[in-house]
Amino acid sequence: MKNLAAAWPEICNFSADLALPPSRWKHDWSTHEMSAKRLHNALRWQKPKIIVETGTFEGLGTYTMAKAAQENGNGARIFTIDYDGDPDVSIPMEDWEALRGFRDENLQRAREEFPDVEITFLNGDSREILPTLFPSRLQSWDFFFQDSMHFTSGILQEWEIMKPFSHPGSVALFDDVCVDWKKLPSHCMGERDFCLHFVLSDGLVGGWSYQSTAEGRAQFWSQKR
Repeated sequence: MKNLAAAWPEICNFSADLALPPSRWKHDWSTHEMSAKRLHNALRWQKPKIIVETGTFEGLGTYTMAKAAQENGNGARIFTIDYDGDPDVSIPMEDWEALRGFRDENLQRAREEFPDVEITFLNGDSREILPTLFPSRLQSWDFFFQDSMHFTSGILQEWEIMKPFSHPGSVALFDDVCVDWKKLPSHCMGERDFCLHFVLSDGLVGGWSYQSTAEGRAQFWSQKR
């Protein structure tokens, strides 16, 4: 398998036709088309068997990954985690309940359209749910899609749980987390500095390579060497 740097042009090829269910929630927070195509391309390249997602939201990212996994035909399993509501955002509960309905419908659609992929939804705070997966149910993971919290302290809490169960070749994608790391330090103010933290710790001394893009939803990608 090519490493992340070698596969990057392939991952960033936006020519493929990727038909997703439409976003229906009233707040425009859902998966960006370019980001979804990168996600699909990455799974087709890496062919992961154990996929963990935090931040299911409408389920469009899950749908994208399930489509790629079905095309890979390797019996992949997706574990996706989310809960109803957000304590840091003043959005009425009825909006969250509507979102839950869209999510459940999209997850069921993915299960029906991609029957060879096992999709497990886990309801709750990812920082509480992830320790119940590792190591009691799973010994390691191949692809981690972090799309729940978008501030450094929250991301790090998830990452510190996940990191020990990675292996050489594991790929982690942090979505909507920072702008292009090459523009450091202009965006590294307050709590939105996860990219810098990763570069200085996991990147330089932890054995993780990385790529970044600000196209679509700004994403930070990494692979364990």
